[in-house]
Amino acid sequence: MSKFIEIKRFSKKDEAEIVKGFLESNDIEAFVEDKGTQMIPETFGDLAVYRLLVKEEDFDKAKKLLEDFEKED
Repeated sequence: MSKFIEIKRFSKKDEAEIVKGFLESNDIEAFVEDKGTQMIPETFGDLAVYRLLVKEEDFDKAKKLLEDFEKED
């Protein structure tokens, strides 16, 4: 079973879903975790509540794709 790790945090779900779709279009499995629904409270200063996670073995490829994606933005 693959381990999923955080690659990026977002304060808006729409943004997280757009980036998730971008990664999936590049054959990287990803999902958005809504930290607001977890039982463990967040620290007061952490406003980003949506975590984008990818498989550990895809992390490096996903990170490079995100860097290129953000340069275009």
